[in-house]
Amino acid sequence: MEPNVVRFLNDRLYDKRKIGALDLERQIRELVAAKDFPRIQAILEQLCNEYAYAVHQPHARNGGLIGLAAAAIALGPELPRYLEIIVPPVLACFVDQDARVRYYACESMYNIAKVAKGEILRYFNHIFDVLCKLGADSELSVKNGAELLDRLIKDIVAESAATYVSVLEAKDPDGPDDQPDPPTAFSLPKFIPLLKDRIGAINPFTRTFLVGWIMLLDSIPDLELVTYLPEFLGGLLKFLSGNNRDVHATTKTCLERFLNEIKRISRIKKGIAESKKSKGDGKRKREESVDSGSVQLAPDEIDEAGSTTANEEDDEDVSSEDDWIPGQDVQINFKAILEILTATLDSPLGK
Repeated sequence: MEPNVVRFLNDRLYDKRKIGALDLERQIRELVAAKDFPRIQAILEQLCNEYAYAVHQPHARNGGLIGLAAAAIALGPELPRYLEIIVPPVLACFVDQDARVRYYACESMYNIAKVAKGEILRYFNHIFDVLCKLGADSELSVKNGAELLDRLIKDIVAESAATYVSVLEAKDPDGPDDQPDPPTAFSLPKFIPLLKDRIGAINPFTRTFLVGWIMLLDSIPDLELVTYLPEFLGGLLKFLSGNNRDVHATTKTCLERFLNEIKRISRIKKGIAESKKSKGDGKRKREESVDSGSVQLAPDEIDEAGSTTANEEDDEDVSSEDDWIPGQDVQINFKAILEILTATLDSPLGK
């Protein structure tokens, strides 16, 4: 980094550190334009090792945080390849003993995520974990910073979680046609164990945070969160035993949504089953009518009738296969859900 940037980033005053960050942003933009990627990597590593990881130097650590955010802004489209360098030191600052460092970590991650957008979902579990803890932070400024970051991450998840594939995982355009589909940046199966672990929280702010995220993820149809309901249903039911009215109200709303969703999916599956059954019965009746020989047809009439029947059957098959209804493929573990509900009824909530 340039000497003036080094000096400003180490300053104890925020305004001076901001000046240093702006100078750093300009420097990295120039390096991106020149495609001097080795120099960019060297600067990022310097920011991490000499600043963001400087545990006992809060001013330097704060300078590293604002510097990494400035670097992310300057990198723009080139950011994805450097996220593995930028994100870990920022995450490490979330657990710093100094409240100002934790706050600036929220600010830094906010600016990084705003540029990275869907790419930040590669680190969703880590970000979710720190946000879960910061929701119960003793410092109001840190909680406010965490809430702003939480809103941004929620917006990104709502928009991109179901479909976004990292540019680092994208198919090779020059590769063979039979390349497997790359995984999405967000993985619900990988997130569920973390949710299952955190659902045992007692703090009301953390519980509210968890319910909010559960409701958001459930609102994204392609994720099918209801499939994993048994993994965290017991924890949600325990939330109802608390004395906090806000937690009780939001949890009740969440459970009502799941109940309505399960009812809707059950109706869809039942309707499809009845439709298939009625079509099968109708087909058998036509076959029995033809086999009974009660009506004698001329050869040309037989050909015409056979053709008509075949066309009707083909149309029915196409209709039943092509008319996909959202929710018809969702698998719900009713047995596990009933076992959890029964166990809850047999013992006092919260024990």
